[in-house]
Amino acid sequence: MKQYSLSRTEEKELIHRFKKPLDEDPLAFLIVCDKLLTGFDAPIEQVMYLDKPLKEHNLLQAIARTNRTYDKKTHGLIVDYYGVSQFLEEALGIFHEEDIRGAMQHVDEEMPKLETRHRQAMRFFDYISRENLEVCLQVLEPEDVRNKFDTAFKKFSESMDMIMPSPKAKPYVEDVKWLGKIHKLAKSRYHVDDGTMDISDCGGKVRELIEEYVYASTPEVLFEPVNILTNKFEEKLDELKEPEAKAAEMEHAIKNEIRVKLDENPVKYTSLKERLEELIEQRRVRQLTIEELLEEYRKMREEMINMEQESQSYGLEEARQLPFYQLLEQHLPDDFEQESLKDVTEIMTEIIQDHAVIDWTEKDDVKREMRKKLKKQLRAGSIPNSQVENVARQLMELGEIHYK
Repeated sequence: MKQYSLSRTEEKELIHRFKKPLDEDPLAFLIVCDKLLTGFDAPIEQVMYLDKPLKEHNLLQAIARTNRTYDKKTHGLIVDYYGVSQFLEEALGIFHEEDIRGAMQHVDEEMPKLETRHRQAMRFFDYISRENLEVCLQVLEPEDVRNKFDTAFKKFSESMDMIMPSPKAKPYVEDVKWLGKIHKLAKSRYHVDDGTMDISDCGGKVRELIEEYVYASTPEVLFEPVNILTNKFEEKLDELKEPEAKAAEMEHAIKNEIRVKLDENPVKYTSLKERLEELIEQRRVRQLTIEELLEEYRKMREEMINMEQESQSYGLEEARQLPFYQLLEQHLPDDFEQESLKDVTEIMTEIIQDHAVIDWTEKDDVKREMRKKLKKQLRAGSIPNSQVENVARQLMELGEIHYK
């Protein structure tokens, strides 16, 4: 085998690469002999493989290399091929006992915690066949239950990541893969995008297990939440066989779209939110069949998709003027002409656009002038004086969203 020495510059470059996250540089291992024990600080390092005798301060330095905190790093791991751990007690002799308790633990000591965490994660699905994914997902529909499951699963996966690849983890491998699949399906079904229900928080070994399992076992399922306005959403619905599953998927997709768009158009999306709540209640008291509920959900989806065409039907030049139009319509008399309402909308949005200079939302003088002109126009129209202040405030809030 050909051998050669690296230059100091080449060594520095490899060390620099090693300290980067894997998504920035694939270098994951450095194999060294009598190097990088002193003056080497790499918080990203989590595992050290030892195959030579180390004692006293050299052993302590080796352990310390994996003990630095790093994002999503819960522990350091020493893989001891030589048996250096027998020298640890001697190396720690210079410290007080209470200061060193737990400095290094054998992997077996994690097993009771793993068993407990496994039970806590699995208990959500006691007495349910793991083949019945739909029923398992229904268990997780309440947000508080879903959050508790998310916490329990991540604690279980943390212990699994610590134990693997020890054979002692083998009895739990199938369960962590199955729970990971449920976790991903629930995130998709309930359109969770708030940072929870994310397996990227899990350790790399567990994450890889789950990804391989879910895509091998159900390659046809779209696991990421799909926007209800896209064609992919129809594809996702087609994959669901039960009408109850389709209704649940549509309900949570509509809820998510309303939550995302509510500030953009409070009038329209508040109306949709109230309609959705009414439909859910009607289904609960059995005033609607599941087929009727699905039809109503499809109508709501079409309404959301056609929002841009709706703005054109009012004669508005831009889709972003629609929320202003609907806000004014809510406060004007019922007999106010549509053409006049269109003109008022264009005047209001023109005032906002004229004042929407760079960072205008942070400039009190600009906002003061804008508010003054909006109120003047509102008073000149048919808005009651008692509502002028409130309507002007709402117009400006919409302006901060649509005219940044």
